[in-house]
Amino acid sequence: MINRNRERHQPINSGYSNTNNTSNNINLSIDRIEIAKETMNFLMPFPRIHAILVKPNEKIPLEPDWQHKNNYPVTSTYVLNHLISGGNWGLIHPAGMSVGIDDDNSHIRKAVLSLGNTFSYNTGKPGHYCDIFIIKDEPVGNIPLIDGAYIRGKGGQNLGPGSIHPNGNIYGSTYFNLVPPLKIKKSELLEKFAPVINGKEKLGKNGSKAEYKKPINPESLEMKDLVDLSNFKQNGQKFQGPHPIHGSSTGSNFLVDLDLNSWHCFRHGTGGGPLQWIAVSTGVIGCEESIPGKIQGELFWKVIAAAHNNFGLSYEKLVEALGGE
Repeated sequence: MINRNRERHQPINSGYSNTNNTSNNINLSIDRIEIAKETMNFLMPFPRIHAILVKPNEKIPLEPDWQHKNNYPVTSTYVLNHLISGGNWGLIHPAGMSVGIDDDNSHIRKAVLSLGNTFSYNTGKPGHYCDIFIIKDEPVGNIPLIDGAYIRGKGGQNLGPGSIHPNGNIYGSTYFNLVPPLKIKKSELLEKFAPVINGKEKLGKNGSKAEYKKPINPESLEMKDLVDLSNFKQNGQKFQGPHPIHGSSTGSNFLVDLDLNSWHCFRHGTGGGPLQWIAVSTGVIGCEESIPGKIQGELFWKVIAAAHNNFGLSYEKLVEALGGE
C-alpha cells in the first residue's frame, strides 16, 4: 500500500521506488492499481473530468472516437478492469472545462506554481509532472507549449496515475499531490502561461443545427429566444409547428409553451426546457434522448460548452443561471 496524507497541502512523496519493485511484478501491479483507485475516488466530485482506455505501456487511446463517445466517468469499473488486466488509462476533458498540463520543464513548472496548489502527479520521466485545473468560465482547447508540451483541454488527454510509461516508470508513484484541482479562469491560465505558449489554441466545436437570431440572456433562458416561432400556429401562449431539427410530416409535431418555458416533441414523446433544447439543437443528444434527468454530470458541461461555442453565451453566467458547480 502507498501511504497518503490527505490533510497535507504540499506535494507528497509516496515512498514508492520503481527500482526497488521491478523484481516483483505482482507488487508493482498492485501498487499501480492502488494509485489509480485512489485517483478515481478523489476525482469523483469533478464530473467534467472523464477517463478513457489506453493501450498497455503506451500513450495511445485504445478505443476510437474517445473524445466524444468512448469516454467514461473516472470511477468506471470498465476502466478499472482494463487497468487490472494490464492496460493504461487517460484523463480527458470533453467540455474543455478542465485541463491537464504537460509540466515538463522548469519554465512550465514556474507557470503552474504561480497559479497555486493543485492536483498533480509525476509522469514517466524524472522532473516531469501532470497538473490538473478546473476552468470556471469558458472552454480551453489544446495549446502548444515550449519543448513539445501542451495544455490539454478539449480533445486532449494525459495518462492517469497508475499508468505505465513506455520506459516502465509508473505515473503517480513518486509524486502525488492529492489536493482538489484548483479552479481558475481561462484568462488567468493564459496570462500565467503566456511566456511558454508556442502556438495557437485548437478548440473543436460541436456542429450546430440551430440558428440563434436573438441575443440570449443566460440569467433567464427562454424558449422564445431559442426557437423561431414566427411561422408557428399560436394558441394563447402555446405555439405549434414543425420540429426545427428533424422536421415533421404533419407540420405540427413540435410544441413550445411560453408559460411553462418548455417544449415537447410529439414524434418521440420527449421534451424539456431551454437546457434540453440547447442539447438537442446542437447535437449533444438526440431528440429521442431528452427525458427528465438526462442532463447531468459530464453531459451538463457538454451542453454548457455547446451553448458557449455555438451561441457565444458566457460560461460563468450560464453555470450560475443553470445551477452548475
